[in-house]
Amino acid sequence: MSHVIIRGANMRRHEVDFGEAEISVTLHASAETVELYIEADQDGRPDEQRRFAIVNIPRHLFSKSIADLAKKHSDRDP
Repeated sequence: MSHVIIRGANMRRHEVDFGEAEISVTLHASAETVELYIEADQDGRPDEQRRFAIVNIPRHLFSKSIADLAKKHSDRDP
């Protein structure tokens, strides 16, 4: 089950629950940011009710996270 949970500046919790729906993930990158666009594939809902989440991450933090993950996995392999 795929879902996204964020807590906004007003401390309110916002959740997108994709349930068992197929999802698509699109990644866009610029020199400063990486944007992930996550959307439930055509689930029969009107456009204004489609389930989606957009995440913008500073590129240096995204790159560091991917490098840390790769290092963690390479340390396990003999």
